[in-house]
Amino acid sequence: MTAVFQVCFFVGLLLTVLTLILGGVVDFFGIGDMEGLDMDFSLDGLGINFSIPLNPAIYIVLLTVFGGIGMILETSTGLAGIFIILIALAAGILVSMLLYRFVIKPLKKAQNTSAPDSDDLIGVLAVVTEKIQENGFGQISYVVNGNTFTAPAKATKGTEIAAGEEVSICWIQEHVFYVAPLK
Repeated sequence: MTAVFQVCFFVGLLLTVLTLILGGVVDFFGIGDMEGLDMDFSLDGLGINFSIPLNPAIYIVLLTVFGGIGMILETSTGLAGIFIILIALAAGILVSMLLYRFVIKPLKKAQNTSAPDSDDLIGVLAVVTEKIQENGFGQISYVVNGNTFTAPAKATKGTEIAAGEEVSICWIQEHVFYVAPLK
């Protein structure tokens, strides 16, 4: 039984390291999004609804914790093999569920609150945070969906706009926000 726990533990560690390395490579080159899925199941007649996360990180953690706890219990206790398997499996499931509930799910929710599209920003009110120079640049701050963003800005007519003035976003070109004062 020790060999099974060792294989689970070391395969889980290896997969964790590979995921970190490959995740960094994928992010660096922008190859794609490696996001997990959730499958919802319901038994309407019994009033039971549950969700199974299909995220590889959850199963890697389950495998690693199962193997690690199994090795620890096998070497330090005199419990029977079936009890060790049940305790290690329960610990793996518990840690996986906690990881999903308190880390992966909040991060997925935070990721979905991304910046709005440029077209959605036309007409949004903003405040000049750094004075916009005549025929030059400054900085604005605006709020969309409860999130505050800052951006480089330029006056539409090339005039100077003082810090603290309210402006309206007229258009965005090459990541520069062209604004007009409300006064």
